[in-house]
Amino acid sequence: MNSDVKLRLRAESKIIAILLLAGGIYAIWCKLTGLGIPCVFRLLLGLKCPGCGMTHAAVAMTHLDIAGAFSYNKLSLTVVPLLIVILLIQEIRYIKTASRKVPLPEAVLLALLLIVTVGYGIARNLPPEVLVRLSGILPQALRFGL
Repeated sequence: MNSDVKLRLRAESKIIAILLLAGGIYAIWCKLTGLGIPCVFRLLLGLKCPGCGMTHAAVAMTHLDIAGAFSYNKLSLTVVPLLIVILLIQEIRYIKTASRKVPLPEAVLLALLLIVTVGYGIARNLPPEVLVRLSGILPQALRFGL
């Protein structure tokens, strides 16, 4: 391993360690106090953002409560793990090559994850009767190729 790679590895390791430490402290704070960071989106607009419930989902995951995590936020077990894998791949690539360039397949996957996240943010704020109606329309539309 050459010296440039070692320097990047050391620098990135420090950043990751700080982020993990901050996350750990925040998790302990939430566990002890029951208080988390309020969602500014929800405070201002009264709507759930795509990330609302993510802290509860993370706490549920620390107890291996997968169903609970999924009930708090569907993205916690779908989009978030994929995003973590992509970020780890990008970190490894940067440490090895010093390049932050995102290859096309990863860019496409990130775009799809963004679309899913925005769609989830919209869907979770629709009235239940609209969702029921859509659940009846969508399968029929898909059957006809719409």
